[in-house]
Amino acid sequence: MGLKVGSLAVALLLWFHIATEKDIYERVLEVPIQVEGLPSGLVISAELPPVVQVRFNGRGKRLLTLPWRDVQVVIDASDILTRGTRTRGIGIGNVRYPEGQDLHVVEILEPEQITIETDRLVSRQLPIVARMEIQCAPGYTLVGSVSVEPDTVTLTGPGSHMRGLSFVETDTLRLRRRAKNPIDQEIPLQIPPIYNLIVETYSVKIMQDIQSLGERTFSEVPVRFEGTDHPDRYLAQPRTASVTVSGGVRLLEILTVDDIRLILDLSRQRPDGLTPLIPRLELPRGISRLRLEPQYFRVTEY
Repeated sequence: MGLKVGSLAVALLLWFHIATEKDIYERVLEVPIQVEGLPSGLVISAELPPVVQVRFNGRGKRLLTLPWRDVQVVIDASDILTRGTRTRGIGIGNVRYPEGQDLHVVEILEPEQITIETDRLVSRQLPIVARMEIQCAPGYTLVGSVSVEPDTVTLTGPGSHMRGLSFVETDTLRLRRRAKNPIDQEIPLQIPPIYNLIVETYSVKIMQDIQSLGERTFSEVPVRFEGTDHPDRYLAQPRTASVTVSGGVRLLEILTVDDIRLILDLSRQRPDGLTPLIPRLELPRGISRLRLEPQYFRVTEY
């Protein structure tokens, strides 16, 4: 049985060698398009057909062993000097393939022509906007603003398509499992769907501090005046206030009374010593007000 199987295999190989060496065959292939010679400063701004159907003929063995990755349909665009739309026909002469392969192009099937849209090549540096949906665990809070590294990205592509871009967003980072720890995570960018767009980076690092929530009381926060050129002529009663704030515990540790601004605006209401004024409390980012005592002040001029 082994001899019979071996004999059959040898016979098949011999038949295959003779059939592919002498007979001429045809084969239709999808050949990729390559545009060459486009001047610098211009870019193709609309998608081209990815391939052209081309009919070849040649000896069977050549059709089987030819490195088809080296076959291309080449379109010369060196005469395109300005942005616009041009049509180029595709002929047999546009097909590039290795010489000396006993191979011939019979015809171009489809498409027989392509439309080339060109535009000015423009580079823009845009800010990156992080999108996040974070749910902190009870007793925890976000501290400060989100940090993105890098915080800008350079895009290079067709100018008319990039004109309306003002920023690039990240994918949405969703943490709904009651976050407790600071966030330091790589996340992809949402790349604008622009043809022939070159992007400097496709992902960025997002960092967001999360701290356990605490509170702290500052018992003697001084009153400040605004809306007058002579704040030294006025006296507030009382002169200080007790301010209780909340925020991340590490942020509260470095908070000082100088970071808290308790302001009375004298431009809106003329102080007469009788009318109470409501202060404005300005706090650093990440710090929120819990209590203010007293809530009203009297101001006299002397």
